[in-house]
Amino acid sequence: MARESSELLLQEELDSSFSPLGAGYLLADVTRLMRAAFDEKMQELGLTASTWRVLVYLRRSDGISQADLARLLDVSRASLGQVIDRLEKSGHVVRVEHSADRRVWCVHLTAKAQAMMPDVEIRARDLHAHSFGKLDPKDYKQLSKILSELRAILANESNS
Repeated sequence: MARESSELLLQEELDSSFSPLGAGYLLADVTRLMRAAFDEKMQELGLTASTWRVLVYLRRSDGISQADLARLLDVSRASLGQVIDRLEKSGHVVRVEHSADRRVWCVHLTAKAQAMMPDVEIRARDLHAHSFGKLDPKDYKQLSKILSELRAILANESNS
């Protein structure tokens, strides 16, 4: 559970976290390594780092507007537009004009993309098992709990 304000970490505890091997650095490095490993697995399906992320987000929110998708992915609308252009040419997505606002384009997965999503999920589960599966189950649950708390703390700060 997150600490109350009166129970904040002592400066000595924080100083060790800012070292090259501190918790923030380790979290960023693990994220980088996980993404690189996943990118490699997605290349087997002919997907790049930028394209698989778009497809995964569309799987969760098919038909989302291009602008909202860019916000979710934390990329510029122009960058996302180029990725969607490539995915449209390869037959993975289609753009459809929004029914109420002709200025808005909604992005949908095609049958081709839908058919490959089980393979994406299998590769994601394999990577998850290969990495997190080597942890003690109690440690994994604790890690998930801590990461969820950190996400909530940071999300609340960014919304204030």
